[in-house]
Amino acid sequence: MNPWIEAAAVFVFGSCVGSFLNVCILRWPLGLSIAHPPSRCSACGLKIPAALNLPILGWVFLHGRARCCGAHLDWRYPLVESLTATLFTVLWFIYPPKLFFAYAVLTAGLIVASGIDFDHLVIPDGLTMGGVVLGISASYLLPELQGKTNPTDAMIRSVLSAALGGGLLFLLAKTASWFLQKEAMGIGDAKLLAGLGAFLGWNSLPWILAISSILGTCVGLAMIFQRKQKLGVKLPYGPYLALATIVWLLGVKFLI
Repeated sequence: MNPWIEAAAVFVFGSCVGSFLNVCILRWPLGLSIAHPPSRCSACGLKIPAALNLPILGWVFLHGRARCCGAHLDWRYPLVESLTATLFTVLWFIYPPKLFFAYAVLTAGLIVASGIDFDHLVIPDGLTMGGVVLGISASYLLPELQGKTNPTDAMIRSVLSAALGGGLLFLLAKTASWFLQKEAMGIGDAKLLAGLGAFLGWNSLPWILAISSILGTCVGLAMIFQRKQKLGVKLPYGPYLALATIVWLLGVKFLI
């Protein structure tokens, strides 16, 4: 098949996945089913027709307003769909199919974790601990994830990497909390890094920790200087872990 046709198909697939990720971000932390009921207008509750529920295009055709009641549609819908579609397409060009699907699953989980952390300052265990289990299982089935050829060796490396990532960030969080005399970081962030270690191996952890810390610090200081936040206000750290991981996947891993 023509590679550009393949890329277009992956982009469409990614946008559909992104639409589902929007549902997960909105419903999961509220304890609602992600499968039922079908998509409805958040303002008036009417069911959204399938023709108007197309990823990306639906929001554009409606000019960001619900046809049923005219309410503004959140810009996050097309953003998440476009981001997912774009990342999936780039990953498709970089990696062979098996690795692509593994990293696509990881990327989707990071997008959901980031969205929920932004909204609720929490990352569900289903994403973090589920990521650990999935990363270890995927490493056994696909040893290339850990740079190995033997499934058992890959699984052992995945387990050790998960323990290293989670344990290291847990100790850092506890140390910072002791120093500041209040909670400095949620335990969910440590669990998320454990999941990343399970998927990517321990060689990725120094980069992810360093870059996410720099990003988080810069954003936090910028918000303080703009007087949008006070010193000590808790900010989500999961999105910065996710961003550092995406940068790692998109090329840094080949340089280190």
